[in-house]
Amino acid sequence: MAVLAVATAGVLAVCGAGAQAAPASHAAQVSGGSVVSTAAETVGFSGRVIEFQSGHLKLATADGEVTFEVSKGAYRYGPAKPGSHAYVAAYRENGTWVATAIFTYP
Repeated sequence: MAVLAVATAGVLAVCGAGAQAAPASHAAQVSGGSVVSTAAETVGFSGRVIEFQSGHLKLATADGEVTFEVSKGAYRYGPAKPGSHAYVAAYRENGTWVATAIFTYP
């Protein structure tokens, strides 16, 4: 539990005041049109890692699968192996979720 508290504190430190809960309808946003966002509009996603390879992370959330681009230097804490729980902070860029921080735990 202490590790989770430390990881949560790290998420807040990395994401800052701009972080917010992921919208309940994010699955529809992922398949929607082209939206340009800035890092200031960072949202958080929680779920289980499905796949992590080729510059992308696929996460199973309560609202469906979300794919993130991770090739732009996302901060990572913990191994992102399939089945791991994860919290991902990300922003939208041209219709794609771009991860800024990835925290994984068993």
